[in-house]
Amino acid sequence: MRSLTILVAVLALSLAAFASPVLAGGWAVTTLDDLPDQFVSGKEYLLGYTIRQHGQTPINVDKTEILAVAKSGRTLSFPGSSQGSVGHYVATVYFPAGGTYTWQVTQGDFAPQDLGTLTVLAAAGTSTSDKAAADKAAADKALPADKAAAAEKAAAADKAAAAEKAAVADKAAAAEKTALGDKAITPAGTASAPITQSGDPVRSALPFAAAAAAAMFVWRLVTMVRNTRRTRATV
Repeated sequence: MRSLTILVAVLALSLAAFASPVLAGGWAVTTLDDLPDQFVSGKEYLLGYTIRQHGQTPINVDKTEILAVAKSGRTLSFPGSSQGSVGHYVATVYFPAGGTYTWQVTQGDFAPQDLGTLTVLAAAGTSTSDKAAADKAAADKALPADKAAAAEKAAAADKAAAAEKAAVADKAAAAEKTALGDKAITPAGTASAPITQSGDPVRSALPFAAAAAAAMFVWRLVTMVRNTRRTRATV
């Protein structure tokens, strides 16, 4: 019986050693640094907080973050980073839309620390609807893409216009070059002499030469005929 009691005691101590801080009786409390007078949607706030084990001793934890849950059920997570003294963390908080949120701080292996409710004011010109804020954020994100597409389209149009202008200039230069070449071959004001120009002496003498040749041929023919007749008469 005594051995059984000792075995149970050792087993209980072992379970206690490996149990989580909460189950082992460990607990922690988070206290926030100074908060702003009001929260406005669309703005970033740097919030500092300290985690204290048993509400007294500052302690570092493996992971901590501030969680905010909107009425729509959307959960916003803002990780905390260690800064300054032991147990002190800082998180950048941003609310995309106005409204009422419930928020809390996770404390590593310890149970989360509830911070109650938080009212966020809607910035001027924005909606308190979480969905409307998400739509607006998506539209704002799409604006740079639209601007980039418009700029790219304008650049392409300018490039096409420049290419067309260069082509027109090249065509005009080619036409001008062709015109200059034609002028160089037959200068303006200089007319080529016609082939049948009456002032050409060789051309003018051709008819006379032809007539003379014909007369010579006829004279020789007549002479040959006479000689033939005389020869026959003599025989």
